[in-house]
Amino acid sequence: MPRQRQTRQRIAIENVFDLEPRPLGPAEVLDLARGEVPKLGIATVYRALNDMVEEKLLRVVELPGQTARYEKTGLQHHHHFHCRKCDKVFDLEGCLLKPNYKLPAGFKVTNHEITLSGTCPACDPSEEPEDVRGPSPVTDPH
Repeated sequence: MPRQRQTRQRIAIENVFDLEPRPLGPAEVLDLARGEVPKLGIATVYRALNDMVEEKLLRVVELPGQTARYEKTGLQHHHHFHCRKCDKVFDLEGCLLKPNYKLPAGFKVTNHEITLSGTCPACDPSEEPEDVRGPSPVTDPH
């Protein structure tokens, strides 16, 4: 699909992803892009996001029970952290899955997603940051 024409609105939306290096929901994109285009509407944001996904400039980040978010394509494999207070999603560097993960016989992994949740430093500044890559393993509560 050929790239859409570059309107002021589309440029403002693309700039948001250049300036904010984390997965963003449509409402966040709207709020941030309105700094450049004050009368930008949510329908225009949704159209641009869909076009940018089709053009493979963005990919959809889906978290269970959450609105879809979008991030730039071409990033290294990584996982996400969802702040339950501010509802923002952040990238976590690297892969949290242990390389010696045991699968039942006959199973083959082709892809995986891991999302951690809790509070970000902005929402709970009194807490010391935890190192999610520390010695304690990430376990599935189910």
